[in-house]
Amino acid sequence: MWTVKFRNGTLKRFKFPIRTTAEGSVDPYGGKPEADISKIKEPGHFTQQGAGVTLPTIK
Repeated sequence: MWTVKFRNGTLKRFKFPIRTTAEGSVDPYGGKPEADISKIKEPGHFTQQGAGVTLPTIK
């Protein structure tokens, strides 16, 4: 629970649940495809746009 006291003396209390699922029951990678590690090793991976066009470089 959070309590906020404003300068004018007003108090507001906010109550948030800590967890909504049982601890350890969440699968963060469930339904996601495996990562393609081969693309990470390709040269220029971080300098290309999604369409494969190389971005201009500043010289």
